[in-house]
Amino acid sequence: MMKKTWEEFLKNKAFRNKLALGILLLVLLVAFLPYYFAFIEARKGIVINDLVLDYIDSANVSIPTFIIIWSLSLGCLYINLQTPSRMLQMLWAFNVLSLSRILSIYLVPLEPPADLIELIDPITNTIYGARFITKDLFFSGHTATLVTFALCMHKKSHKVIVFSGAIAVGILVLIQHVHYTIDVIAAFVFPFILVPIARRICKPFI
Repeated sequence: MMKKTWEEFLKNKAFRNKLALGILLLVLLVAFLPYYFAFIEARKGIVINDLVLDYIDSANVSIPTFIIIWSLSLGCLYINLQTPSRMLQMLWAFNVLSLSRILSIYLVPLEPPADLIELIDPITNTIYGARFITKDLFFSGHTATLVTFALCMHKKSHKVIVFSGAIAVGILVLIQHVHYTIDVIAAFVFPFILVPIARRICKPFI
């Protein structure tokens, strides 16, 4: 069976509506997040006694972290753009993930780990606002985003590559003390709950 093109999908009103709503929500999230993270950064949180971080000397691994995250993210975007239904799923999966992080960060107020080193990510930091945010902790957005994108890929080889990248990023953010261990573990759990929700939203197109 031949794949439907963007032109064919866009003739479907329901698909257009779900795509437009997904893009609108993404724009609203990007506009809202700097204000939200400014609020999160100003409030008090709790400090976790993390036995794993106690055994890891913090080091700046921003460059490999940045390279892995954005090369894989852009690769997923490029691949899924070839298939409108999968692009719709990826869009909504990211939106659902973002909304869940807004809620989870609010419900679990944490102070940053000791010896945290600022993660240099020019793209993400632009979205977050002018200063580096340290309290967007539970759960790790960088790690969870790659897990989410892995689940949105069609080919098994692509899933394995992106999921491996998520594991690498999870380790790197711990080395840099940007997150607690529980933040990284949760980042591998939540996408398996959230991506099916995105798939339901995108039905009957996937």
